[in-house]
Amino acid sequence: MRKTFKCVLEFQNYIAHPYWPERDRVISIDLKSGVNRLKNDDKKLAALKGQCEKEGITLDNYYALIETAKRQWYRADNNNQASKIVIPRHQLAGCLVETIGRTPKAIKGKYEKDSFRALVQLSDFTTDRTEADGVYGRFVKLEGSNKRDFQRNEFIGVHFKEGLLFTARGSVEVEPTAKVDDLRRLFAYAVEEIGVGAARKMGFGRGRVVELTES
Repeated sequence: MRKTFKCVLEFQNYIAHPYWPERDRVISIDLKSGVNRLKNDDKKLAALKGQCEKEGITLDNYYALIETAKRQWYRADNNNQASKIVIPRHQLAGCLVETIGRTPKAIKGKYEKDSFRALVQLSDFTTDRTEADGVYGRFVKLEGSNKRDFQRNEFIGVHFKEGLLFTARGSVEVEPTAKVDDLRRLFAYAVEEIGVGAARKMGFGRGRVVELTES
């Protein structure tokens, strides 16, 4: 029988920067319509309208997709923007897998990158926040180009004395032979040194393990 551990993490700050399916669809519609190659506003509107009709949606539906794609946070209920912000399991798992790939056995223990997600099941981690503490802006290099784009993201936590530390609570399910000290060591390195979410190279997504106990 697998073990379940209760885990509480305290974070300095965090940026989610989600990539929603709606964003992918907007990009697809824009590419297929050729709207970005057009200069005349009337032609742009006609191209968008024509592509939307092909996709079985209206222009209003298209504009609604754009607004949905702008959401800054994963939430306990993604359809309720007043619900609590969560750190999703896939970001935490990615952080831990990266830690395993970069650390010696003394830190990663028995875990390997290719099998970690099968051996360790994470829940989403629910924070104590429902809204951002501020907005962080920086230039981001575009993939496959030397151009840079100025990107703004909401953050929770502390940045340049703005905001407060926050906690995130979740569960960790592991195989029966797993040892809590090994997990604590791995989680501690992951959140202290690697970080979770976006803008990690800029110092975001760091924290500490407050509690990791068998429930």
